[in-house]
Amino acid sequence: MSKKNIILIVIISILFILAIIGIYFFTKNKEELTVTGKVIISGEGYVIIESNNEDYLVNEVTNNYNVGDEVTFTYKKGSLKEDNSPKEIEAIKEKLIKENNTTTEDTPENEEQTDENQNETIQNPSSNNQTSTNNNQNSATNNNTSTNQNSSNNTTNNQTENKNNNSNTNNSPVETKSADEAVLEYVRTVENDANEGITDTLKSGFITVVDFLFYNGTIAGHTFNELTTSAKLEVLKAALWIDDKVDSVFPGYKETISSGASKAYNSVKNLIVSTYLDITSNICESNASLCEQAKEDFQSLKTSFGLTWDFLKSLASSGLDKLKNWYEIWSGK
Repeated sequence: MSKKNIILIVIISILFILAIIGIYFFTKNKEELTVTGKVIISGEGYVIIESNNEDYLVNEVTNNYNVGDEVTFTYKKGSLKEDNSPKEIEAIKEKLIKENNTTTEDTPENEEQTDENQNETIQNPSSNNQTSTNNNQNSATNNNTSTNQNSSNNTTNNQTENKNNNSNTNNSPVETKSADEAVLEYVRTVENDANEGITDTLKSGFITVVDFLFYNGTIAGHTFNELTTSAKLEVLKAALWIDDKVDSVFPGYKETISSGASKAYNSVKNLIVSTYLDITSNICESNASLCEQAKEDFQSLKTSFGLTWDFLKSLASSGLDKLKNWYEIWSGK
């Protein structure tokens, strides 16, 4: 047999083997599989289901399902994105196995309650805090007293300042900072100092920011509720960074100050993220441009601070009604 014929046979053999491999994988990817689970999120054209301690994002869903419904989906093996979290598939068939008859999702009374809860979240982001009611009431009382005293002092100082300004022959205007400007300046200073290796004020800055967000504290005489919505989101983003920085520079510090205290400093990350998501959910009902910006910013936070699907789900474990809005912010849908 000539050398030329041998080479030809080798090439044909290789092509045959490649064809067999291609046919195998093509057939394998076309294989149809099924998964049955309970719906935990029902969106437009998609659902997320729980099945045997695994979560699946099911796309191309044609029917409408309620949270709690048990559904079987058929999908092609090739559509499975197993490395995603949650795992992702495309439905080619779907079958309702068991309807959740206890759902009250569409009742007007429930919708009204949901709106009230959302408004309460914006007005009082510390509502998710796990501290006792009595401690919160005492904290609020002490802060109200402090606020009144500060208000009185500020009034006296302002009157004195006005007198001095009136006697100024140049009549130059007095520049005052808005609540947004004053508070953001403070948190940026804490961030910048820590970035430059100046950590002397990091501990006190962390406590000040946490108290400001969740325990009726003040920064530059202002409360969290005085801020505009966009400034609230900026402070929350900065707070998440400061929280992470404290963990890296002072390991165990938050556990130390939380021990025996009424303030949960060691679970601040959960509070910050859930508050950010609640505020963004509310924004997305009325302000499309700010909604998109908040979602984009959250994608950066998700990457920087490891905000995984499992983390998100654990935050909403006590209230799955929030999970749909939170997931769409988390995923950028």
